Amino acid sequence: MNCYSKSNDPSVKCNNTTLSGNSGSYSHRLIIAVACLFIIIGYILMSGSANTQQVFNPDIFSTTRIVIAPMLCMAGYLLIIVGILWKK
Repeated sequence: MNCYSKSNDPSVKCNNTTLSGNSGSYSHRLIIAVACLFIIIGYILMSGSANTQQVFNPDIFSTTRIVIAPMLCMAGYLLIIVGILWKK
């Protein structure tokens, strides 16, 4: 009998749970935290000064703002889905 009860009574049914039942939720939380960090970094990279009517800022067309940052945000959103659906 692989139970944590003191009795040797065979009529007592054992619950087959492990002591480390929350170990899977830690990996879910870690994946979701990393995904949120990706999203925050992506939005920070997209921010910056904008154009005005008096001044044209060519920085709005930089590779970081129009390619890398959106891809980082999209990876973060997809990673959140993976973190939610990940099996233990």
